[in-house]
Amino acid sequence: MFNFFKKYFLIKKHKLHNVFKFINKEDIIFDIGAHSGEKSKNLFKICSKLILVEPQPECVKILKKKFNNISKVIILPCGISSKKESLKLKINTSNPLISTFSDHWNKGRFSSSKWDKVIEVETTTLDQLINDYGHPRFIKIDVEGFEFEVLKGLTKKTGIISFEFTSEFFKDAIKCLDYLNKLGYKKFNYSEGERKKFNFDWVTKDKISEEIENKTKTSNNLWGDIYAQ
Repeated sequence: MFNFFKKYFLIKKHKLHNVFKFINKEDIIFDIGAHSGEKSKNLFKICSKLILVEPQPECVKILKKKFNNISKVIILPCGISSKKESLKLKINTSNPLISTFSDHWNKGRFSSSKWDKVIEVETTTLDQLINDYGHPRFIKIDVEGFEFEVLKGLTKKTGIISFEFTSEFFKDAIKCLDYLNKLGYKKFNYSEGERKKFNFDWVTKDKISEEIENKTKTSNNLWGDIYAQ
């Protein structure tokens, strides 16, 4: 029976992104911008505690239904920023995945989209989450152009961090890389789009900046996630 569960655990983990090879059952995961939980629906199976942060009320309803009675999953209906404050969340009701706190997000690839609803949302910080729930082994940040503000709420190096980048706003990704480097993150990697594998071995901040920036020159729609450890 033990071997069966061990095999089941490894199979599930194998289906996830490469980064989850670094995660053990006793670890904590923060999912910042959990949306409807599609990217986190299997994560509670590989960690001890899963913190889902999502500011959209309709998405929170879905999360509560999806993770009903799973004690290791904690759902926080709030936003994450550089400080505790009240912010306007611009919601795209037809495509909630691109809802954002960012003021420039609607100038990029989604410029033809319509953010037809605005709500006030209270925010907290990554530092406060760590104080409340412990140091995470992994933090996934998916906040549609608000990545740098989220990272500024972290003042000390913690576990592996991922954040989304797009070609049209790659200067923002460089700001995130510089900030993480100052916190003590020295190794970086990335994945394109929804790929579940890293593009190459872990490299320096300058190397990954150069690699992705060169690709953005030939691909106007490049996007993916950068990982730091």
